[in-house]
Amino acid sequence: MLAAAPFTPAVGISLLMLLVAGFIGSKGYLQSSLTLLLINTLAVIGSPGIDISDINTLISVLILFPVSFGGVLIGVRKLSLKAGT
Repeated sequence: MLAAAPFTPAVGISLLMLLVAGFIGSKGYLQSSLTLLLINTLAVIGSPGIDISDINTLISVLILFPVSFGGVLIGVRKLSLKAGT
């Protein structure tokens, strides 16, 4: 995945997969979502195709990462509440 990261479609797919990981995590499938988060976060951060100095790119990354990780945190909370009852 990191080898394909410089190409624009691969970066776009990685950003899309971050959203998918957040959705999967919010449904409670934590192992799958954490694996997707790890792979795609490394691909996005390690990609020379992302220019953080561009304000639009910076804003989109700052929106996508909290949504993705927030979905996983919601899934963790759901599972911990379910285990507590």
